[in-house]
This record gives sequence, structure tokens and C-alpha cells, in this order.
Amino acid sequence: MQALARTARCLWPVASDAAAGRGCYGQLQPSRGIMVQVRDGNLERALSVMERKMKSSGIERLIKRRTEHHVKNSEKRVLARKALMARVRSQELGKRLRDILIKKIRGQ
Repeated sequence: MQALARTARCLWPVASDAAAGRGCYGQLQPSRGIMVQVRDGNLERALSVMERKMKSSGIERLIKRRTEHHVKNSEKRVLARKALMARVRSQELGKRLRDILIKKIRGQ
């Protein structure tokens, strides 16, 4: 009976729980994404702040990566060069770590 009451409470949260930001069982639900406050009804300012936050957090790149859009050849070259450099850096790091481990094993 108590389980049924708990599930019903989760379906229709009490107004005080919703105002406090609590979901089921009185836990605080973490906010996800970007939050922007609209002050004095200035929506244009809030939109510009949101755009700035999206650019700085990298969400814009994630959205572009998921959606189909045209990528210029110059942009493809830049992305390919960055991927190549990251791959080379990771391989170099792997070689250094491998050398360190070999020296450690042989030193024992």
C-alpha cells in the first residue's frame, strides 16, 4: 500500500515539493542544461546571454555534430588536422608510458 502511495505521489507532486525543486522521495533534482534568467522582461538580453553560454560550454558544437548540415571543405581540413594531432599526441603518450613501464619492470 505504501509503494502505491509513493508512486502516486511521484505522479502528482505536491506544490511545496515542486517549488523546492524536489522530485520523488523528497530528493533534490539537479538542473540540467543552461539556465538563463530573464530580468525586467528583457528577452533580447537573455537570448544573447544564452547564446554566449552555449558557445562557451560547447553545446553548440554538439548540436551541430548531431544534425545534418553542410561542412565546408576548409572546415573539414581543420577538423581532420585537429583529429590527426590528437591521435599523434595520444600515440606519443602511449609510447612514453610503455617505455616507463618497461624500465620499471626491468629495474626490479
